[in-house]
This record gives sequence, C-alpha cells and structure tokens, in this order.
Amino acid sequence: TGKRLVSSAESLNLPFSFKIVFLSDMKDVKEELFDIEPDEAMVVYSSTILRSMISSPDSLETLMRVIRRLNPSIMVVTEVEANHNSPSFVNRFIEALFFYSAFFDCLEDCMERENQYRMVLEGMFFRDGIHNIVATEGKERITRSVKIDVWRAFFERFGMVEIELSDSSLYQANSVVQQFSCGSSCTLENNGKCLIVGWKG
Repeated sequence: TGKRLVSSAESLNLPFSFKIVFLSDMKDVKEELFDIEPDEAMVVYSSTILRSMISSPDSLETLMRVIRRLNPSIMVVTEVEANHNSPSFVNRFIEALFFYSAFFDCLEDCMERENQYRMVLEGMFFRDGIHNIVATEGKERITRSVKIDVWRAFFERFGMVEIELSDSSLYQANSVVQQFSCGSSCTLENNGKCLIVGWKG
C-alpha cells in the first residue's frame, strides 16, 4: 500500500510520506506515536479494522478520540456492509449464510478451485469468519460488521462529516473493477455519500 501511495503521489507531483505505527494492542494508541509536522496534511486510512474493535468499545472510543485530536484532513474507511452484530443467534446465522454465500459464489466465478489463494481463503479466513460470527459470544466474537447507518451515527458523535467521492474517484473505481474478468458481476452503488462495492453473481 505504501509503495502504491508513494507512486501515485509522485505521478501527481505531491510531496508525500507514508508512516506506519505498529501497535500490539489498539488501546495503546497515543497521539505522541505519530510524527506529524505542523504544516502537513494527514490522512487516516482504516481498512476493515474498526469492526474488529466493536467488541471492545473502550478501545474503539480511545482510537477515535486520538484520531479526532490528530485532526486529519480526511479519513478513508472501508468496512464490510453487513449486520453481524445482532445478539440473536438466528439473525447472525441468516446474515452469515447470505454473506458468505456471496463470497463463495464470487470465488467460484473468479478463481480456479485449485488456486492456492482460494484454498487459504476458504480453509482459513472464511471458516474462521463463519465460526466467529455464528458460534462465539461476548468478547470472543470479534467479527461484528455493522450496517453503514450505524457507522454514520458513530462518526457523527466525533464531529466527523461524510464527504462525497469525486466523479474521478468513481470513474477510477469502475475502471479497477472492469480490469477483472468477473468485474461485470460486481456492483458499485452510492449510499448517501459512500460507495458500496457489491457482488451480484
């Protein structure tokens, strides 16, 4: 990710640095860990990490307070659009059934059955994800995706304002999807000012 960002910034002639902060536990996040110059703009990129913190609301709140104090120019969030946080086993089971059915359908269309990456996805990530959603409770259930409206309300509490993606961003997203042989089975939809990437099979 860092190399691609540096390359993109260079192509736009933008001064850019990519700094990684390693933490063994997100509750240890502090402003002092971030080396930020007074005149530089900061971007926070959060890819499918926040959902794993829903079971530890104190850690999630701490992280968001630190991010808010850092005052980034923009925060980019990618999360799974699903409801895996229901206290009802039946609701979680049904949601997991539809959710992972789409994933397996996607793999069937996009990857050969003998593909080693597919085997890892099915044998480890999907297996563990299904087990975590359906068969665990309490803090052990770390896979807790929520719907976009839940995230909207959450970010609003911290004074964060949703902004619309530019036309060029939407064009770029569509171009990336079309590069894949199964891209015609993907959907790109706007939900408010957010972009939802889906699978129609």
